[in-house]
Amino acid sequence: MELADPTLVFLLITLGLFGVSIEILTPGGIVPGLVGVIALVLGIIGAIDIGAAPGGVGLLIVAIALFIAAVALKLYRPLSVLGVVALALSGIFMFDRETDPTSIPAVVVGSIVLGAFLVFVIERVSTVKSQPVRYGPEELVGLTGDVRQSLSPAGQVFIDGALWQAEATELAATPIAYGEKIRVDAVNGLTLSVSRIESSDNPVSATEGAGQ
Repeated sequence: MELADPTLVFLLITLGLFGVSIEILTPGGIVPGLVGVIALVLGIIGAIDIGAAPGGVGLLIVAIALFIAAVALKLYRPLSVLGVVALALSGIFMFDRETDPTSIPAVVVGSIVLGAFLVFVIERVSTVKSQPVRYGPEELVGLTGDVRQSLSPAGQVFIDGALWQAEATELAATPIAYGEKIRVDAVNGLTLSVSRIESSDNPVSATEGAGQ
């Protein structure tokens, strides 16, 4: 299929929006956001070349609004189902059905698969965020984890199953990059002060810290 193929263009736009959404919901992954941006740009270029119909674009906006409302109102499945329906309809009517029709089976299947995956991610993230903190501030100190959003000096780290806002204890010459191991030095409110674990260090794992 060419980039000017209506079905491919719609699927690229949809994939792009979902990749960006996943990056917003679970920041630090990089890959979903990067793939999403590339797919979205290619899809928009194709849509401009073909000429998207206002009705299809409007339905796509409605679908996005429904997914946002699902998160904001915590009505995940009901509004997400409506979002998937609106998404499928937007694909069907995105382009002129007489001159540039999309493949209805491909659009419907693609919308259901991507929509179901997004609902899964939304529910997982919501479950994690709703879980009570299992450690008091003093018990977090000394635990180890890894960086999920580069600390330069502020970012996010993953400690024993949860994402935390964090900042580097000392301003390093280079940011603490994604994937690097860190240790919690202090807790300031809801922000952790962390430092990079050098290869020579003997880190204390979250499990060991919890058992002390």
